[in-house]
Amino acid sequence: MAARGRSRTPPRLVSGLPLPAHADQALFVVDDTPVSLTHLEKVMFPKDIRKRDLLDYSFAVAPVLLPYLRDRPYTMKRYPDGIGGEWFFQKEARGPEWLPTVAMPSDNERGVIHYALCNNTAALLYLVNSGCIDHNVWMSRAATPLQPDIVLLDLDPGPQAPFSIVAHVAQTIHKLLDDFEIAGYPKTSGATGLHIWIPIAPGHTFAQTQQFAALLMRMTAARLPGLVTEVLALADRPRDKIYLDFRQNAHGKTIPPPYSPRAVPGARVSCPLRWSELTSSLDPARFTIATMRRRLDHYGDLFAPTLPGVPHETLQVMLRRIQHKHAA
Repeated sequence: MAARGRSRTPPRLVSGLPLPAHADQALFVVDDTPVSLTHLEKVMFPKDIRKRDLLDYSFAVAPVLLPYLRDRPYTMKRYPDGIGGEWFFQKEARGPEWLPTVAMPSDNERGVIHYALCNNTAALLYLVNSGCIDHNVWMSRAATPLQPDIVLLDLDPGPQAPFSIVAHVAQTIHKLLDDFEIAGYPKTSGATGLHIWIPIAPGHTFAQTQQFAALLMRMTAARLPGLVTEVLALADRPRDKIYLDFRQNAHGKTIPPPYSPRAVPGARVSCPLRWSELTSSLDPARFTIATMRRRLDHYGDLFAPTLPGVPHETLQVMLRRIQHKHAA
């Protein structure tokens, strides 16, 4: 079985971004690249959380954030006037020449989209300065775009479902995964839900990961029939239940990685959790760009076992174990 260990070694975070205190723009050199940072005093979140605060956080956590962004096609979701203004998606990267990109086939008129690759701190600061509050990357890498390396279990609560129910459903999934000796790693979505990542070995298709996620979700639904739903249409979905979303496991779908800020009041962050923290009293609002560095200093990167370099199992091995335990 894949390693389950947690990273207890604090990451080597850098100090905050050295910007002039009241300047509205600056030229900052990082990775031997000059990055123009503009509109630093622009308010991006309520309560005067400014662009400079977002850039400062991004620079500080880059050592732990970048491994989850690197070599994954990046869709820009831009908030030029902060979360209170209009936002838009931008797939085609129109950045400076030094910004790495990857060309992916598309059915648009040009037949290809050049996605940004956020592979270093300079690229990260450029994207954040362009209004990218949350980071949206593929579940596969540029070199193997049709081969995901994670299975995503997405718990999406209805507007009348408190996070305490999300935690209960997640712990049921945790018990299910433990029964089958499958390593799963939970993180807050940064909004109201929860993501569970299951890292997998190379060589799978999105159809396989979606089918595997659907199997686990339906086994969970059998244990919690009154709390969860698989209704896809938002208008028809029960407002007091947890939507078990396995359909995000698909080519071109994006996910916010660990430590990504989210475009919600308070500047929340998608935060990796220890399973023991996932209780009915947990408040996801506590994980923000203001609190994440202290948490990283204390716990290290709890998602480190999901990264390449750690041996991961194939879905076939996991399925054989599920079948064996069901037959026993």
